[in-house]
Amino acid sequence: MKIFKRVFVPFVVFSLLVAPMSVLTPASAESIQEIAETEVVVDFENLPIQLAEGVTLEELAEAINEPRILESKNVTIIENSSADEVIGKRQMEYSPNAAPVEKEDDTKFDFGAFSYNSADKADKVAESDTDEVEPSSSRPSIDGVFFDHQMTSDWARGDVYSTVKVTAVVGRVASVDATHTIIRSATEDGKYRVERNENLYLNPPYANLSTHRVRANAETYWWSGKLEGTVRYRGGGSSPIAHLKEVEKILTNNKGEIYPDYVDPQSNIKLIKPDADMVPQKRERDSGYRKDFERRYVGYFGQPQYFAWDDVEIHHMIPLEYYGKNHFDNLIPLLKKDRKNDYILPHREVTEWWESYRKN
Repeated sequence: MKIFKRVFVPFVVFSLLVAPMSVLTPASAESIQEIAETEVVVDFENLPIQLAEGVTLEELAEAINEPRILESKNVTIIENSSADEVIGKRQMEYSPNAAPVEKEDDTKFDFGAFSYNSADKADKVAESDTDEVEPSSSRPSIDGVFFDHQMTSDWARGDVYSTVKVTAVVGRVASVDATHTIIRSATEDGKYRVERNENLYLNPPYANLSTHRVRANAETYWWSGKLEGTVRYRGGGSSPIAHLKEVEKILTNNKGEIYPDYVDPQSNIKLIKPDADMVPQKRERDSGYRKDFERRYVGYFGQPQYFAWDDVEIHHMIPLEYYGKNHFDNLIPLLKKDRKNDYILPHREVTEWWESYRKN
């Protein structure tokens, strides 16, 4: 019974981790019974693991909730190549204590497949005509492959990219057969439609074959990507690729410029990101909107510590041209032209983006 717990519990924990995504169900009732009856445990010390440059074994162990992979002494690095270079720019983030920087990736494991393979599964599969199965070992194995996802935009060329990259391979992965799709929506949380997709096929070794991109012509939309397909294992069996974390989304205008990601450093007022399908409908500017905003800002958050009122415009986040309100909730202080300040987003960064909103 102790052996059963050592093998089965980490697998159950991982399954619960991704339970909302029902497509990731690598263990059937039959395979669970096989695990329970297994009299040997996974040889974690010799478990083969490949990691992309910049990915640590500790990060992988945390992502799959399996600390025992830290025992592996069979870890190799998938070296970066020119094919792995990012095309375009990622979402820029204006932090409260620095100039704009590239937004950090919150996870390196956005898509993945993970499975337990018992020692005798390869024998069963070898009886078929599949020739990618290795001879079974004396121990069961855990197998999986994981991908990072990024959205970038090359505004100089007017292109938007969805990029997936192999970040980790665990155990004996035979192949990845998938469809990589770039998708778009008029709203951040709306229904995304397919813009373009391409087939993705990977098999070991992963060096120089670990990155895949899909490109689309930039328009004013919310953009994201998805990866769907199957991972096959040399020990037998396969698993569907699952969506493990919330995948990155960006909002671009028709030039491919990404809408800024900004929060006022003192008030934490967040720059509203608009829908991509707004129709012009002019609203008049209230004469007292600025004084009212200054009064309420000071009343809620105190005198400004990061700027002087004379150095900022009071910006309508949803423009008056699109029936944005003169209300406090639609306003944010942004830096005037020709003023210098590392803490406050320049007003021109936003107004120039709107110049190509849904316009040719």
